[in-house]
Amino acid sequence: MDDDIPADVEETLAQLLGECAAALEGNDVPTARETITSARSVARNKLPSGELRDHLLHGCDRVETLLDPEAEDEEVEADAAEEYVAAMRRRLPGE
Repeated sequence: MDDDIPADVEETLAQLLGECAAALEGNDVPTARETITSARSVARNKLPSGELRDHLLHGCDRVETLLDPEAEDEEVEADAAEEYVAAMRRRLPGE
């Protein structure tokens, strides 16, 4: 695992993923979408290439898909999204 990420990047990701988790817990899907989109941007732009970056980008993409299903008859899968967010939080070096 990459653990040489800048402290401010790690802190920002931890904050965004924490806010996303809280939003999902409170059924605030719009806020969860905003925070996971921001987390994906930080991971893509600020993390060095490697396993951690790949893991976080995959997780963010999955959460976005779960929170914004393409088909109108599909429901938001907040429980599954919460699991992805929890897994991403566990992967951060300081968590």
